[in-house]
Amino acid sequence: MDFNALLEPIVAFFSDGIGAVIARIGEFFYNVFFPANAEAAHTTPEM
Repeated sequence: MDFNALLEPIVAFFSDGIGAVIARIGEFFYNVFFPANAEAAHTTPEM
């Protein structure tokens, strides 16, 4: 199975035109919902 043949059209779509706009919108929502400066996850002790 040639992954390059599968990924090349997807990369080409998200590199130009409307695909680039969709990628930017997706990146914006990812940054809003998963901020880089978020506090680290921790477990709470069971009582």
